[in-house]
Order: sequence, then structure tokens, then C-alpha cells
Amino acid sequence: MQNKILIYCPKITLRHQYIFKVMFNELYSIEYSLTDDKEAFIDSESVKINYSKNSICADEVFVESNGLLSEKGINELDIQVQLVNDEPTFFATTNESAYPFDIFAASFYLISRYEEYLPHLKDKYNRYKAEESLAYKHGFLQKPIVNIWLKQFIHQLQSQFPNLIIQYPKFKYISTIDIDNAYLYKGKGFIRSVSFLLKAIGSLNLEAIKMAFLVASKKRKDPFDTYSLQFNLQKKYNLDVRYFMLMGDYGIKDQNISHNNSNLQVLVKRLADLAPVGIHPSFGSNINEKKLAIEVKRLEDIQKREVNFSRQHFLQLSLPKTYKRLIEAGITNDFTMGYASVLGFRAGIASPFMFYNLDMEQILPITIHPFAIIDDTLKFNMKLSADEVVEKINGIIDVVKEVNGTLISIWHNDTFSDEGVWKGWRNVYEDMVKLINT
Repeated sequence: MQNKILIYCPKITLRHQYIFKVMFNELYSIEYSLTDDKEAFIDSESVKINYSKNSICADEVFVESNGLLSEKGINELDIQVQLVNDEPTFFATTNESAYPFDIFAASFYLISRYEEYLPHLKDKYNRYKAEESLAYKHGFLQKPIVNIWLKQFIHQLQSQFPNLIIQYPKFKYISTIDIDNAYLYKGKGFIRSVSFLLKAIGSLNLEAIKMAFLVASKKRKDPFDTYSLQFNLQKKYNLDVRYFMLMGDYGIKDQNISHNNSNLQVLVKRLADLAPVGIHPSFGSNINEKKLAIEVKRLEDIQKREVNFSRQHFLQLSLPKTYKRLIEAGITNDFTMGYASVLGFRAGIASPFMFYNLDMEQILPITIHPFAIIDDTLKFNMKLSADEVVEKINGIIDVVKEVNGTLISIWHNDTFSDEGVWKGWRNVYEDMVKLINT
């Protein structure tokens, strides 16, 4: 039996080291080593992958290199997408004895977000638009294509080397919940409460006025106070849950209650007793970089625990700038990788991975956790009714299970409220969880 792979590259670069580590260590637990010694490679009795321009020996899997991993810098690439084994691929090989496409370069292109370093259009929040991506244009955004490619490649290896021992990953589901606005009425302070009442009176919203007074008189729970329901579902389905708390100063895009408010502080401590709580860096922190460290410290001071994971408010992600700033603030894990407008896999992968900074050609000490499903997208972009959600996300759930990947969803505390725009959505989350658990 064999459990080690030897990979030959004529000249080993950091890009080579990075992508093999991601694919063979982070996605699968496969022992491997790299060599640039051709004779040692030929003589070896290990399972052999030849990653070069030409075939070397008969007892190898030959993957013809297209050269991307030997380059430095960022260049415009002519990418042609074609089907291989019924799946979209690119960087096709020319040698008939080679694997049909350069799986390592193609995976590196997607995971590194190479295309986001090239000139592109941004949306109104200065974010990379999903429509600009190769995956969107060629219809494979809702597939964790890197996981799919690697699973097929592993099967090829095992068919050629039946004695190769492979430790397959296990499917995981992580439920993440953003708290942009902890309470609808509670803890808003005098000025914000008066402003709300004046607005409600002006629009003759008597229901909102009545609700505000009931909450203020403690005759009714705040509509956004859905935490007991979340805790019950977490316990019922034994969920791995992570919370992301907005701790920024008040602004047009940052409207949570103050970090000094006792209601918020009690909530943070309550959440932290039942699940890890990370920072939700404010929209304002993207404009004033000093705010990020302040917000992290606020959360640490309240929960008396170190904060090392995050997700950007409004999914504000600019590469590699955002990750470098997060690292400086002590963040080691980020959950922002995904799109706000469409479902799917922004980096083509449904597994955590270390990030590669193409600007500096360096591996950054931060693990990226890509999400695929988000409540706001389902409701506001796709305009689905509550009854349509499960059917729409079923395919994404199934394909992540098939590749034993990690599925991450984003929900918000107000989505559970069954109030306002979320009327009828209270049970959608549990329906999704049930589907995932089947």
C-alpha cells in the first residue's frame, strides 16, 4: 500500500508550493513531496505526478503545465472553457498523453481570485461584480468546481495506482449569523427612537407605533430578538454556529445599537456562552482603517475572549487589501468570500483555504471560509418566496455533499422575526437545516 505522492516540477515556485498544499493537504489529507530532480523522480517507486511540459516515464500521471504557476505577476489570460468529464474546465492540454487540462493552474486561478486583480467593473458598494467572473459567465458559479475537479483527479490517481491510500474529507455545515441590527426598537436611544416615531407617524404606520410602545413597556419581545429560537434550533440539530457582531460607530450603513449599550453587551455575552462570536467589521471601517482595531477591541472587552474571525459588513472585500488589514488586526479566519447578489462559490471552492496574495507573491496567514447561501440574496436579489427557497438551494447542498466539502450559509437575526419583509420566513432556516441533515 502507498500513501505518499511524489510531484515533479522542473522549477518549483511558491505558487506550486501553495496550490499543492491547498489541494493535497487542506482539501485532502494526502502526504506528498515536491522534487525538481528528474532522475530521482524516474527512479522513485512512489505514486508519481509529473507536472511539466513533457511526459517523462510510463508509471506517472502526466499533467501538462500551462506555465501559470511558473510566472510572477498578473497578466491578461486568454481562457477558453470546455467540457471534460461533463464538467467545465480551462487551460486545456496539448499533449495526448496528458491529463485533459491543467487542474493545478485552473484551481490556482480561481482560488487566488486572479481575475479580481485584473481591470473590472464594481457595483455601487465598490465590490467586485459576480457578473465579471469566469464562473458566472460560463454557468458554473453554483458548483464547487475545484472540489469536483480534484475528486475526479483523485479517482484517476487511484485507478492508475490502486494501492494508493486516500483519506477522504467529510461533509461539514457551518451556520453563520450576522447581527447588523440586534434589536428593532430596544436600546436605540432617545434621538433614534423619536426619529423613528416621527417617521412612523408621517407614514401613518400605526402598527409600527403600537409595536414600539409594546416593546418599550416590556409587554412584547422586540421583533429582532429571535435569539432563543436560534439557540433552540442550534441545540435541536446540533449545529456548528458562528455569530458576527457589528460593533462600529453609528452611520448610514452601520445601524446597530451602541457597543456601550447594556442591551448589546448582555446579548454578546449570551451569544458567546453558546457559540463563537466574531467581528463584523463596519462599513465605516473600510473608509477609516483605524476603526477596525477599535471594533475588535470593543468585542473582546465585552465577551472577554480573543476575536480571531470576521466577516465584512456588506461583504466589503477588496483583494488583497482587506485580508492584509484583517491580519494586522489579529484576524486569522475570514468568512467574507462570496457574492451579495448571487448564490454560489466565488473562489470555485467549498472548503477552507489559506489565501495567496498575488500582489506580493506570498501566502497570507489567514484562512478563508467561502459561503454559498445567503438569505438576503434569496429574498431581495432572486425575489424568492419562502416556499421556493428549499427547492432553489437543493442543488448547491447536494453538490457540496457529493464532494465532501464545507457548506456555509449566512442568515441574519431579523430573518427569523416573521415581521415586515421577512413575514413568512420564520421556518425557512429550519427547512434548510433539515434538508442539509438528510
